[in-house]
Amino acid sequence: MTYTTESIREKLLTDDLWLCRGLLAIFNCQTASEQVEGQTKEDNGIGFNGVDAFILSSFAEFYKRTGFLTPKQIVIARKKMGKYCGQLTKIANKE
Repeated sequence: MTYTTESIREKLLTDDLWLCRGLLAIFNCQTASEQVEGQTKEDNGIGFNGVDAFILSSFAEFYKRTGFLTPKQIVIARKKMGKYCGQLTKIANKE
């Protein structure tokens, strides 16, 4: 199956598991130092932007520890993750 940016956006808006998997997919593309420090250091076209890096990295770490996001985290992540649909489309369609 080939995913489109719009199909990814729809999944992020309606499916909590897709939202969490997308969050982790972007987080895992960041460098190790970006993950640890919760900030963007490299302009490599992948990962969270400078505004979102700290909060979304903290959500990814929380999810990795607990296996869930709180309802408040889900609301915030949904609002922020839409801007990463292009990156997620590339990740999802890699063969």
